Amino acid sequence: MSKKDVKLSQNVKKKKKKNKRPISKFLTVFMFIALGAFIFQMIRLDLLPFKLIILISLVFILLALILTILMRFKAKKFFSRFILGIISLCMCIGLAYGNYFLFKTKDTFDVVTSLADSKATTTSIVVKKASSIKNENNLKKKTIGTMLSVDKKATQRMLDSLDKKKISYKTKDYDSLDDLMTAFYDDKVDAICLNEKYRDILHESEAYFSFQTDSKTIYQNVEYTKVDKTDNPSDSVRNITKDAFTILVSGNDSYGSLQDSNTRSDANMLLTVNPKTGRILMTSIPRDYYVDLVCDETGDNACPEGSKDKLTHSGLMGVKCTERTIEKALGIKINYNIRINFSSVVNLVDALDGIDLDIQKGEEVDILYANGQPGLSVGQHHVDGETALAFARERHAYLDGDNQRVRNQQKVFKAIFKRIVSPKMITNYGKFMDALAVAFDTNLSNDEISDFIKYELNNMPDWKFESYSLVGDSDSRFCYASSSYASVIVQNEEMNDIAKRKIQAILDGKKASSVKDTSGFSQKPSEDNSVGNAQEFAEMNNNSEETYEEDYYTYEEPSYEENNEYYYQPEEPAEYDSSDDYAG
Repeated sequence: MSKKDVKLSQNVKKKKKKNKRPISKFLTVFMFIALGAFIFQMIRLDLLPFKLIILISLVFILLALILTILMRFKAKKFFSRFILGIISLCMCIGLAYGNYFLFKTKDTFDVVTSLADSKATTTSIVVKKASSIKNENNLKKKTIGTMLSVDKKATQRMLDSLDKKKISYKTKDYDSLDDLMTAFYDDKVDAICLNEKYRDILHESEAYFSFQTDSKTIYQNVEYTKVDKTDNPSDSVRNITKDAFTILVSGNDSYGSLQDSNTRSDANMLLTVNPKTGRILMTSIPRDYYVDLVCDETGDNACPEGSKDKLTHSGLMGVKCTERTIEKALGIKINYNIRINFSSVVNLVDALDGIDLDIQKGEEVDILYANGQPGLSVGQHHVDGETALAFARERHAYLDGDNQRVRNQQKVFKAIFKRIVSPKMITNYGKFMDALAVAFDTNLSNDEISDFIKYELNNMPDWKFESYSLVGDSDSRFCYASSSYASVIVQNEEMNDIAKRKIQAILDGKKASSVKDTSGFSQKPSEDNSVGNAQEFAEMNNNSEETYEEDYYTYEEPSYEENNEYYYQPEEPAEYDSSDDYAG
């Protein structure tokens, strides 16, 4: 064979060898497809500054071209091809993760920046735990306690639901929640019709603290109401990246979905943000602050003008009621609101693999009252979601009770914020976005959130936190929602004015600390503030284990002479159908 033929044969073999690189071809094709999708996702997300999108796109395109040229035309030896293949694989994995990162971000912001399509109002028929009544069909000729004068719409919907099932029953109406519960425990009624929003009020009352364990729900009626964005309008600033604004963070004391119903606003924190100065003021208001409720004029969330109650009960009338009530109390304007609940805190903290809390003297707790778990001693602690929530809710272990609770809430909020901006966020991003998607709802618009994130990425401001907590004296006052007297915290007018001026200082570009606190109340706990709650927790458990000796199975025919009682008897009671909607 001639030299020419040998050379020709070698060239043919080289070409065949080059063509036998399916892995490099696959990596090249996948890399450019992933890169195209990545650029598309960045544009679709519309969170990054356009110049940054261009820069990132050019860098990745240049890297992809260099790798392709080297793999296809320059890498001849096995080792060089192997190294380039590993680099290409890493880039493909990085682009794939980047696409996932951007997709999750877009999906999450679509969820949290849109109000829920509907909200649910749940009304239950509740009986004692030992009652022989197992479901709604067992209500025949039984007496149901109602509060038509207090909660007419929800109660009437429940009664209509029973009527449609052709279930015979009697009702006895009461003027207040306290009267209804007295009748329930004194066996004056066989069951009660209870709007679920009142269950939390019962739980906070010492007289009915064990209601949850004393009772069982045998039937529920759920009414879904379409939510219009005008139900929770914002008072938007002109430019959220330049103009200072105030957000109400309302922490509802419920688990599960935020759309299930309105519940008490257990935590109330104002965040006053000034983008130009990079300052954020956290202003906390006690949950039991005794305030004038500002409700809707009509509808399910209406309340009489001049109604006074704890701030926490304003959440039962919706987050807008809480916002307007605080505006009136402090004489300020709130631009936006964010609503979270117990599940939000637990899921977010767990998605971040926990947060770090530095417990100072006076903040320690022996037993966490909310879940009965061991407390937190002085020092550094890495805690999970349930522990973080229990610490944020703790008040029983402290001399100044609710005043310390708001400080704990601020500590947890700052710890979450610190964890979010830490490198740990990169590895937990997917879990965090899943948790965030159902963690809160807000009346901030998608554009406002997008603009603020772009501002953050462009300027990377060094945010400086300041805090202020309102403090007041305890008293017993009449509360509208429960129609009874309850423990409250009386407003401190001097501190209200100081809070107002501190908020205005941030809005004006000054430090909140430029406004001196002349109230005489310390913003830090005393070293002897922590008194422990082990004994109180034990007593609470003992009370919840008490049993009732009444004969639940004896039925007494009630009198028909009372004006507030009526009897309903359908022609033919329906047979029980296991497919009926009830809760047993």
